[in-house]
Amino acid sequence: MKKRHFEERSQFLTLENHFLNTFFSGIYLSAHDFITIGNTNGLELRMHSREMLIKDLLNESSKIGTLQGVIASLNALIDERINTCHRLSLEYPAARVPLAKLAQKANGTKALLAREARGNPYEH
Repeated sequence: MKKRHFEERSQFLTLENHFLNTFFSGIYLSAHDFITIGNTNGLELRMHSREMLIKDLLNESSKIGTLQGVIASLNALIDERINTCHRLSLEYPAARVPLAKLAQKANGTKALLAREARGNPYEH
């Protein structure tokens, strides 16, 4: 029988997958973005793949109690990207429809973050 590596399942799996898939999130957050957010919120993140950075950022911030700050930083970055989409849609009218779809998906990402910030009342 093949030995399997046991990896603890992340409580933020849905959020991690959402950020990894640009089609659903509407935005691309780079490794640098995640490291900057981590540093802003007291986490020392090392350069890894985006998947590992997202996992580390969310799980470690939850452990040390800075998850709300991380979510606020992610929301600020998403707002910045949404404003960029709106600005570009005004400058390039032909790209208005695809940019509006990206902004709408980014707003959906903010809603997912808000739901995560509220947490599950049945978990405690």
